[in-house]
Amino acid sequence: MKDADLPQNIMELLLQCLQEVPSVTKLHDAPDKTDSRADRVIEAVTGRETFRLIVGISSNGQPRYARETVALLSMQLSHSPENTYPVFAAPFISKSAAEICREAGAGTIDLAGNCRLAFDGIYIERQGRPNRFVSKRSLKSLYETRSSRVLRALLFDPNLKWKLTDLSEAAGVSIGQVFNVKKALVDREWAVFDKHGLKLTQPVQILRDWGKNYSLYKNTLFHFHSSETPAVLESRLAGVFSKKRWRYALTSLSAYRYLASIGESAGVYAYVDGNAEQTADFLHLARADSESNVTLMLPHDEGVFFGMQEMEGLNVASPIQTFLDLVGMEEKGEEAAETLFLQVIEKAWQSTLNER
Repeated sequence: MKDADLPQNIMELLLQCLQEVPSVTKLHDAPDKTDSRADRVIEAVTGRETFRLIVGISSNGQPRYARETVALLSMQLSHSPENTYPVFAAPFISKSAAEICREAGAGTIDLAGNCRLAFDGIYIERQGRPNRFVSKRSLKSLYETRSSRVLRALLFDPNLKWKLTDLSEAAGVSIGQVFNVKKALVDREWAVFDKHGLKLTQPVQILRDWGKNYSLYKNTLFHFHSSETPAVLESRLAGVFSKKRWRYALTSLSAYRYLASIGESAGVYAYVDGNAEQTADFLHLARADSESNVTLMLPHDEGVFFGMQEMEGLNVASPIQTFLDLVGMEEKGEEAAETLFLQVIEKAWQSTLNER
Protein backbone atom coordinates (compact mmCIF):
# COMPACT_ATOMS: atom_id res chain seq x y z
CA MET A 1 0.00 0.00 0.00
CA LYS A 2 1.29 3.44 -0.94
CA ASP A 3 1.35 6.15 1.72
CA ALA A 4 -0.68 8.34 -0.64
CA ASP A 5 -3.58 5.87 -0.36
CA LEU A 6 -3.53 5.75 3.45
CA PRO A 7 -5.77 8.78 4.25
CA GLN A 8 -8.48 7.70 1.82
CA ASN A 9 -8.42 4.08 3.02
CA ILE A 10 -8.57 5.16 6.65
CA MET A 11 -11.51 7.48 6.03
CA GLU A 12 -13.46 4.84 4.12
CA LEU A 13 -12.99 2.37 6.97
CA LEU A 14 -13.91 4.94 9.63
CA LEU A 15 -17.07 5.94 7.78
CA GLN A 16 -17.98 2.27 7.35
CA CYS A 17 -17.62 1.67 11.11
CA LEU A 18 -19.80 4.64 12.01
CA GLN A 19 -22.45 3.80 9.43
CA GLU A 20 -23.13 0.57 11.33
CA VAL A 21 -24.26 2.55 14.40
CA PRO A 22 -28.07 3.06 14.33
CA SER A 23 -27.92 6.30 16.31
CA VAL A 24 -25.67 7.95 13.70
CA THR A 25 -28.10 9.49 11.24
CA LYS A 26 -25.70 11.49 9.08
CA LEU A 27 -22.00 11.38 8.25
CA HIS A 28 -19.86 13.56 6.07
CA ASP A 29 -16.25 14.46 5.48
CA ALA A 30 -15.88 18.02 6.76
CA PRO A 31 -12.47 19.49 5.98
CA ASP A 32 -11.87 22.66 7.92
CA LYS A 33 -8.75 24.80 7.77
CA THR A 34 -9.13 25.69 11.44
CA ASP A 35 -8.36 22.06 12.29
CA SER A 36 -4.81 22.47 11.04
CA ARG A 37 -3.43 19.73 13.25
CA ALA A 38 -5.90 17.12 11.96
CA ASP A 39 -5.39 15.26 8.71
CA ARG A 40 -9.12 14.77 8.22
CA VAL A 41 -12.35 15.82 9.95
CA ILE A 42 -15.65 13.91 10.02
CA GLU A 43 -18.94 15.23 11.30
CA ALA A 44 -21.24 12.61 12.78
CA VAL A 45 -24.82 13.56 13.53
CA THR A 46 -26.40 11.45 16.26
CA GLY A 47 -29.81 11.56 17.81
CA ARG A 48 -28.46 14.07 20.32
CA GLU A 49 -26.07 16.38 18.51
CA THR A 50 -23.26 16.73 16.01
CA PHE A 51 -19.81 15.42 16.87
CA ARG A 52 -16.60 16.33 15.06
CA LEU A 53 -14.00 13.59 14.78
CA ILE A 54 -10.56 15.06 14.12
CA VAL A 55 -8.36 12.33 12.70
CA GLY A 56 -4.56 12.22 12.92
CA ILE A 57 -3.13 9.77 10.40
CA SER A 58 0.34 8.25 10.71
CA SER A 59 2.14 5.71 8.53
CA ASN A 60 3.51 4.14 11.74
CA GLY A 61 1.35 2.84 14.58
CA GLN A 62 4.09 2.42 17.19
CA PRO A 63 3.82 4.22 20.58
CA ARG A 64 6.06 7.18 19.77
CA TYR A 65 3.94 8.15 16.77
CA ALA A 66 0.68 7.64 18.66
CA ARG A 67 1.86 9.85 21.53
CA GLU A 68 3.04 12.61 19.19
CA THR A 69 -0.14 12.56 17.10
CA VAL A 70 -2.47 12.52 20.10
CA ALA A 71 -0.53 15.42 21.65
CA LEU A 72 -1.04 17.49 18.50
CA LEU A 73 -4.73 16.63 18.35
CA SER A 74 -5.14 17.49 22.04
CA MET A 75 -3.66 20.92 21.40
CA GLN A 76 -6.27 21.41 18.70
CA LEU A 77 -9.14 20.56 21.07
CA SER A 78 -8.78 23.87 22.87
CA HIS A 79 -9.54 25.66 19.57
CA SER A 80 -12.33 23.32 18.47
CA PRO A 81 -16.06 23.08 19.26
CA GLU A 82 -16.97 21.33 22.49
CA ASN A 83 -18.14 18.12 20.84
CA THR A 84 -14.82 17.22 19.26
CA TYR A 85 -13.25 13.78 19.51
CA PRO A 86 -9.63 12.96 18.54
CA VAL A 87 -8.83 9.74 16.64
CA PHE A 88 -5.41 8.25 15.91
CA ALA A 89 -5.21 6.21 12.69
CA ALA A 90 -2.44 4.08 11.13
CA PRO A 91 -2.03 0.97 8.98
CA PHE A 92 -1.64 -1.06 12.18
CA ILE A 93 -1.69 0.18 15.79
CA SER A 94 0.26 -1.76 18.40
CA LYS A 95 -1.32 -2.65 21.75
CA SER A 96 0.94 -0.21 23.58
CA ALA A 97 0.02 2.60 21.21
CA ALA A 98 -3.68 1.81 21.55
CA GLU A 99 -3.36 1.99 25.34
CA ILE A 100 -1.68 5.41 25.09
CA CYS A 101 -4.64 6.66 23.05
CA ARG A 102 -7.20 5.15 25.42
CA GLU A 103 -5.59 6.84 28.41
CA ALA A 104 -5.55 10.15 26.55
CA GLY A 105 -9.25 9.86 25.68
CA ALA A 106 -8.59 9.42 21.97
CA GLY A 107 -10.07 6.86 19.60
CA THR A 108 -8.10 4.51 17.37
CA ILE A 109 -8.61 2.83 14.01
CA ASP A 110 -6.28 0.87 11.75
CA LEU A 111 -6.48 -0.81 8.36
CA ALA A 112 -6.35 -4.27 9.94
CA GLY A 113 -9.88 -3.55 11.21
CA ASN A 114 -9.02 -2.90 14.86
CA CYS A 115 -10.69 0.14 16.37
CA ARG A 116 -11.89 1.78 19.55
CA LEU A 117 -14.31 4.71 19.24
CA ALA A 118 -16.12 6.07 22.30
CA PHE A 119 -18.11 9.33 22.14
CA ASP A 120 -21.68 10.52 22.82
CA GLY A 121 -22.80 7.12 24.12
CA ILE A 122 -21.36 5.37 21.07
CA TYR A 123 -18.85 2.61 21.78
CA ILE A 124 -17.24 0.50 19.07
CA GLU A 125 -14.31 -1.82 19.83
CA ARG A 126 -12.73 -4.47 17.63
CA GLN A 127 -9.42 -6.00 18.66
CA GLY A 128 -7.17 -8.92 17.85
CA ARG A 129 -7.08 -8.60 14.08
CA PRO A 130 -3.57 -9.34 12.77
CA ASN A 131 -1.20 -6.88 11.19
CA ARG A 132 -1.50 -7.27 7.40
CA PHE A 133 1.13 -4.59 6.87
CA VAL A 134 3.91 -6.01 9.03
CA SER A 135 7.35 -5.09 7.79
CA LYS A 136 9.68 -8.08 7.69
CA ARG A 137 12.57 -5.66 7.65
CA SER A 138 11.31 -4.05 10.88
CA LEU A 139 11.09 -7.41 12.66
CA LYS A 140 14.53 -8.45 11.48
CA SER A 141 15.95 -5.15 12.69
CA LEU A 142 15.50 -6.36 16.25
CA TYR A 143 15.79 -10.11 16.45
CA GLU A 144 17.78 -11.38 13.50
CA THR A 145 21.48 -12.11 13.26
CA ARG A 146 23.67 -9.00 13.44
CA SER A 147 21.02 -6.73 14.93
CA SER A 148 20.52 -9.11 17.84
CA ARG A 149 24.15 -8.44 18.75
CA VAL A 150 23.13 -4.87 19.52
CA LEU A 151 20.38 -6.12 21.84
CA ARG A 152 22.83 -8.37 23.67
CA ALA A 153 25.11 -5.41 24.34
CA LEU A 154 22.22 -3.21 25.49
CA LEU A 155 20.70 -5.89 27.74
CA PHE A 156 24.05 -6.80 29.29
CA ASP A 157 23.61 -3.63 31.38
CA PRO A 158 20.42 -1.74 30.47
CA ASN A 159 21.35 1.08 32.85
CA LEU A 160 24.16 2.27 30.57
CA LYS A 161 23.83 5.10 28.06
CA TRP A 162 25.55 4.20 24.82
CA LYS A 163 27.05 6.44 22.18
CA LEU A 164 26.12 4.82 18.87
CA THR A 165 29.76 4.54 17.80
CA ASP A 166 30.67 2.77 21.05
CA LEU A 167 27.69 0.44 20.70
CA SER A 168 28.71 -0.34 17.13
CA GLU A 169 32.18 -1.30 18.29
CA ALA A 170 30.98 -3.36 21.26
CA ALA A 171 28.43 -5.28 19.19
CA GLY A 172 30.74 -5.72 16.21
CA VAL A 173 28.25 -4.33 13.69
CA SER A 174 28.06 -1.27 11.44
CA ILE A 175 26.89 2.10 12.68
CA GLY A 176 24.01 1.84 10.21
CA GLN A 177 22.85 -1.38 11.84
CA VAL A 178 22.97 0.27 15.25
CA PHE A 179 20.95 3.21 13.93
CA ASN A 180 18.22 0.87 12.61
CA VAL A 181 17.94 -0.93 15.95
CA LYS A 182 17.91 2.40 17.78
CA LYS A 183 15.02 3.62 15.64
CA ALA A 184 13.01 0.43 16.17
CA LEU A 185 13.46 0.63 19.95
CA VAL A 186 12.68 4.34 20.20
CA ASP A 187 9.58 3.98 18.00
CA ARG A 188 8.26 1.35 20.42
CA GLU A 189 9.24 3.53 23.39
CA TRP A 190 11.49 0.77 24.63
CA ALA A 191 14.47 3.14 24.66
CA VAL A 192 15.27 6.84 24.72
CA PHE A 193 17.92 8.62 22.70
CA ASP A 194 19.39 12.07 23.35
CA LYS A 195 22.72 13.86 23.16
CA HIS A 196 24.05 11.61 25.94
CA GLY A 197 23.29 8.41 24.02
CA LEU A 198 20.89 5.48 23.79
CA LYS A 199 19.39 3.94 26.94
CA LEU A 200 16.81 1.22 27.38
CA THR A 201 13.62 2.06 29.26
CA GLN A 202 11.84 -1.31 28.94
CA PRO A 203 14.53 -4.03 29.14
CA VAL A 204 12.12 -6.59 30.62
CA GLN A 205 9.65 -6.14 27.79
CA ILE A 206 12.42 -6.35 25.19
CA LEU A 207 13.84 -9.57 26.61
CA ARG A 208 10.46 -11.24 26.94
CA ASP A 209 9.39 -10.15 23.46
CA TRP A 210 12.70 -11.40 22.06
CA GLY A 211 12.08 -14.73 23.79
CA LYS A 212 8.72 -15.04 22.04
CA ASN A 213 10.41 -14.44 18.69
CA TYR A 214 13.52 -16.53 19.35
CA SER A 215 14.16 -19.87 17.69
CA LEU A 216 16.74 -22.23 19.15
CA TYR A 217 16.68 -24.13 15.88
CA LYS A 218 18.37 -21.43 13.85
CA ASN A 219 21.44 -23.11 15.25
CA THR A 220 22.49 -26.54 13.97
CA LEU A 221 21.86 -29.08 16.72
CA PHE A 222 23.66 -32.41 17.11
CA HIS A 223 22.31 -34.92 19.65
CA PHE A 224 24.45 -37.52 21.37
CA HIS A 225 24.37 -39.91 24.31
CA SER A 226 26.97 -40.68 26.96
CA SER A 227 27.06 -42.72 30.13
CA GLU A 228 29.35 -40.13 31.75
CA THR A 229 27.94 -37.57 34.18
CA PRO A 230 27.37 -34.01 32.90
CA ALA A 231 30.11 -32.70 35.20
CA VAL A 232 32.68 -35.10 33.72
CA LEU A 233 31.59 -34.34 30.15
CA GLU A 234 31.75 -30.59 30.71
CA SER A 235 35.24 -30.86 32.12
CA ARG A 236 36.42 -33.00 29.21
CA LEU A 237 34.77 -30.64 26.73
CA ALA A 238 36.65 -27.71 28.23
CA GLY A 239 39.91 -29.64 27.99
CA VAL A 240 39.41 -30.60 24.34
CA PHE A 241 38.48 -27.08 23.26
CA SER A 242 41.33 -25.53 25.20
CA LYS A 243 43.79 -27.86 23.47
CA LYS A 244 42.29 -27.21 20.03
CA ARG A 245 41.89 -23.49 20.74
CA TRP A 246 38.26 -23.72 19.70
CA ARG A 247 35.58 -21.57 21.26
CA TYR A 248 32.72 -23.06 23.25
CA ALA A 249 30.14 -21.97 25.81
CA LEU A 250 27.79 -23.99 27.98
CA THR A 251 24.22 -22.82 27.57
CA SER A 252 20.62 -23.72 28.33
CA LEU A 253 20.28 -26.11 31.31
CA SER A 254 24.06 -26.55 31.55
CA ALA A 255 24.66 -22.81 31.94
CA TYR A 256 21.61 -22.48 34.19
CA ARG A 257 23.28 -24.88 36.61
CA TYR A 258 26.20 -22.49 37.14
CA LEU A 259 24.40 -19.16 36.79
CA ALA A 260 21.65 -20.06 39.24
CA SER A 261 23.86 -22.23 41.50
CA ILE A 262 21.68 -25.33 41.34
CA GLY A 263 22.55 -29.01 41.34
CA GLU A 264 23.80 -30.97 38.37
CA SER A 265 21.65 -30.81 35.25
CA ALA A 266 20.28 -33.84 33.44
CA GLY A 267 22.34 -33.21 30.31
CA VAL A 268 24.99 -31.13 28.58
CA TYR A 269 24.16 -28.25 26.25
CA ALA A 270 26.92 -26.28 24.60
CA TYR A 271 27.69 -24.00 21.68
CA VAL A 272 30.78 -25.22 19.87
CA ASP A 273 32.68 -23.08 17.39
CA GLY A 274 34.31 -26.11 15.81
CA ASN A 275 33.60 -29.54 14.34
CA ALA A 276 30.73 -31.10 16.31
CA GLU A 277 31.30 -34.63 14.97
CA GLN A 278 35.01 -34.45 15.77
CA THR A 279 34.17 -33.13 19.23
CA ALA A 280 31.84 -36.08 19.73
CA ASP A 281 34.66 -38.47 18.82
CA PHE A 282 37.02 -36.82 21.31
CA LEU A 283 34.37 -37.12 24.04
CA HIS A 284 33.40 -40.70 23.02
CA LEU A 285 29.79 -39.71 22.40
CA ALA A 286 27.31 -41.91 20.56
CA ARG A 287 24.85 -40.48 18.04
CA ALA A 288 21.33 -40.41 19.46
CA ASP A 289 18.13 -39.27 17.73
CA SER A 290 16.18 -39.93 20.93
CA GLU A 291 17.12 -40.29 24.60
CA SER A 292 20.05 -37.93 24.07
CA ASN A 293 21.75 -36.26 27.01
CA VAL A 294 24.33 -34.20 25.11
CA THR A 295 23.41 -31.44 22.64
CA LEU A 296 26.17 -29.66 20.76
CA MET A 297 25.13 -26.61 18.77
CA LEU A 298 26.88 -24.89 15.90
CA PRO A 299 25.79 -21.26 16.36
CA HIS A 300 23.95 -19.42 13.59
CA ASP A 301 25.88 -16.29 14.62
CA GLU A 302 28.91 -15.65 16.81
CA GLY A 303 26.83 -13.21 18.85
CA VAL A 304 25.81 -16.15 21.06
CA PHE A 305 29.27 -15.91 22.65
CA PHE A 306 28.82 -12.24 23.64
CA GLY A 307 29.19 -11.78 27.38
CA MET A 308 30.18 -15.36 28.14
CA GLN A 309 32.04 -15.78 31.41
CA GLU A 310 34.29 -18.29 33.11
CA MET A 311 32.70 -20.11 36.03
CA GLU A 312 34.42 -22.97 37.85
CA GLY A 313 36.91 -23.23 35.02
CA LEU A 314 34.22 -23.52 32.31
CA ASN A 315 32.97 -21.08 29.68
CA VAL A 316 29.33 -20.24 30.38
CA ALA A 317 27.04 -18.28 28.02
CA SER A 318 25.71 -14.97 29.26
CA PRO A 319 22.50 -14.96 31.32
CA ILE A 320 20.71 -13.26 28.38
CA GLN A 321 21.74 -15.97 25.89
CA THR A 322 20.99 -18.69 28.41
CA PHE A 323 17.52 -17.25 29.03
CA LEU A 324 16.77 -17.26 25.30
CA ASP A 325 17.96 -20.82 24.88
CA LEU A 326 15.91 -21.99 27.86
CA VAL A 327 12.80 -20.31 26.43
CA GLY A 328 13.64 -21.94 23.11
CA MET A 329 13.36 -25.36 24.76
CA GLU A 330 9.71 -24.49 25.47
CA GLU A 331 8.12 -26.53 28.29
CA LYS A 332 11.40 -28.23 29.16
CA GLY A 333 13.11 -24.92 29.91
CA GLU A 334 10.41 -22.33 30.62
CA GLU A 335 10.43 -22.75 34.41
CA ALA A 336 14.23 -22.52 34.51
CA ALA A 337 14.11 -19.45 32.26
CA GLU A 338 11.76 -17.66 34.64
CA THR A 339 13.90 -18.56 37.66
CA LEU A 340 17.02 -17.36 35.85
CA PHE A 341 15.34 -14.08 35.02
CA LEU A 342 14.12 -13.42 38.56
CA GLN A 343 17.17 -14.62 40.48
CA VAL A 344 20.02 -13.63 38.17
CA ILE A 345 19.16 -11.21 35.35
CA GLU A 346 16.79 -8.89 37.19
CA LYS A 347 19.01 -8.80 40.28
CA ALA A 348 22.07 -7.96 38.17
CA TRP A 349 20.21 -5.11 36.47
CA GLN A 350 19.06 -3.75 39.82
CA SER A 351 22.57 -4.05 41.23
CA THR A 352 24.12 -1.94 38.45
CA LEU A 353 21.32 0.60 38.85
CA ASN A 354 22.08 0.93 42.59
CA GLU A 355 25.77 1.38 41.86
CA ARG A 356 24.90 4.46 39.84
